[in-house]
Amino acid sequence: MWDELRDLDVAVCDSCAESFASSRPGEVDGWTDAHRCDAELAALLALVTSRRAA
Repeated sequence: MWDELRDLDVAVCDSCAESFASSRPGEVDGWTDAHRCDAELAALLALVTSRRAA
């Protein structure tokens, strides 16, 4: 997603809510491809948000 106010490309993980922002083209795509969720954090967030833990 593009943050027009800050001129940044932003990615947010749906599972663990970790995010990454950059003004460099393609850098966010690289983060998205390489990102691995912290399993404990993802499980806790799933419980708090009433989603099933993986």
